[in-house]
Amino acid sequence: MTRFIPMARNHKPPSPADDYLIQPEPGRIAVLASGGMDSSVMLGWIARRGGAVFPVYIRAGLSWERDELAALRRFARALKLPNLERVTALKIPMGDVAGDHWSVTGRNVPGYHAALSSNYILGRNFTLLAKAAIFCARNRIGEIAMAPLESNPFPDARPEFFRAFARAVELGVGLPLKILTPFAGMSKADVVRRGAGMPLELTLSCARPRGLAHCGACTKCAERVQGFRAAGVSDPTPYARAPARPRAAH
Repeated sequence: MTRFIPMARNHKPPSPADDYLIQPEPGRIAVLASGGMDSSVMLGWIARRGGAVFPVYIRAGLSWERDELAALRRFARALKLPNLERVTALKIPMGDVAGDHWSVTGRNVPGYHAALSSNYILGRNFTLLAKAAIFCARNRIGEIAMAPLESNPFPDARPEFFRAFARAVELGVGLPLKILTPFAGMSKADVVRRGAGMPLELTLSCARPRGLAHCGACTKCAERVQGFRAAGVSDPTPYARAPARPRAAH
């Protein structure tokens, strides 16, 4: 007589989608790095903890990307960490939907005293993660880190967004991806302190740079200047124009 074994209450029947599940390799992590101080310090901090670290830079057509990518590569080489892979540069052109934005045109860049919210670029984290998630899936990387700070309260910088995005990646790509934001809640001054001993002069946080020279007149420069001042740390950044006095809080 045939014996039937009852199905466990939580057992789910196999799904055709199970054939596409991707198993990450242990110890691998990708870091979305822009060459700016926040993500560069995070990159160094993560790499010093060990594991195979993959820096990823994504070109979307912003006006400062050539200088920014060069800065990131110099910074990564200067860390001299054997577990830090070479920078991977990916592309996700956004000019067809945002070609008139100041970040693409380089015109009407928010000035030194503009609110930090003026740095917002619609869907920035969303688009970066979309491309980076495919990179992670193809390279069996199960963790990716980003560096939003307390001053980045944008819609796609919220914990609920990162949770939802990770779930979408698992459903749509088959990769159980963890999105890490270890600097969430930190200030720019906290980042400066965390970067002690790193070559911060090789990082680039400017909307109108010339090589590593910061313009000293945009809101990104203002945030950087005030971060060093608040941390009580000497600023090694070369500025084309001497930074203004501290900006009033917004």
